[in-house]
Amino acid sequence: MFGVDAFYIQEKIVFALRKKETAPEDNGIWIASKKEHHQRLNHHISGLRNIKTYGIKTWLLLAEDFEQFEEAAHSISELIKKNSELIGNLPKPKT
Repeated sequence: MFGVDAFYIQEKIVFALRKKETAPEDNGIWIASKKEHHQRLNHHISGLRNIKTYGIKTWLLLAEDFEQFEEAAHSISELIKKNSELIGNLPKPKT
């Protein structure tokens, strides 16, 4: 998927890691999330923003150059461990 490594919990995709020379502004942790959860997720974790390159609406980015990257990544991992509804999407079935 877009040349990133994606991570799943059972069928649900939760995040992806991206580090590429092209479009480096989108390098970091891509967080899978339904659009209706973005505002709440942004409230929990500062520094999240939309992915610029692909115009993807169901993912948020924690950019690798964010000043508090480690703290924000830890918060993301805590939400994933708690199986928060704020993180994760079920991929569309393959045709």
